[in-house]
Amino acid sequence: MFKKFLPREDRFFALFREHANVVVEGIDLFESLLENYSQRESLTARIKDAENRADTVAHKIFDLLNTVFVTPFDREDIRMVANHVDDIIDLVEKAGTRMNIYNMPSPPDSVREMTGILKKAFAELATAIGMLSELKRKEEILKRCIDVNSLENQGDVVHRRALRALFENPTDPFELMKQKEIYELLEAAIDRCEDLANVIETIIVKYA
Repeated sequence: MFKKFLPREDRFFALFREHANVVVEGIDLFESLLENYSQRESLTARIKDAENRADTVAHKIFDLLNTVFVTPFDREDIRMVANHVDDIIDLVEKAGTRMNIYNMPSPPDSVREMTGILKKAFAELATAIGMLSELKRKEEILKRCIDVNSLENQGDVVHRRALRALFENPTDPFELMKQKEIYELLEAAIDRCEDLANVIETIIVKYA
């Protein structure tokens, strides 16, 4: 009961927005990597920098959770938002780093399409995250979450099609495994977008 009379800690919303913006930047850099693949050394380093900055913001969120008494949402929901956002940039960074380490001559065929889906899905989530301080906009937030679920389904279709094409006429088994790993990392990033959308929907149901 006493918690109802304490001021709400709103610094979380600024940190959520900062976190999402860093991930948007990281995805944009990954897209640039695909378009400017000859510059992969410098671009993968920049993606890694974005991933490190996202980690820093996540730690700020967790530190704030440990120091404040009143939070805008359940602590576990806040932790899950931060974890899923962080997972997405981690997976993107890993995909870029793997292509560089494996010295792949070019990105696998369907990576651009999967990246486009990921970019659209996270753009919807970044906007939804930016609206979490205004839960009266719950219909807008929920629509964006539904759109993310639809995009995740599209990602599944592209992923399955890419794997089918990969295994139809295999030539180099090592190259096959490298490409398969990149596809799976991006598919996992898109899946995390759906997980994040589900957490946001849960927050809306609880608080809006």
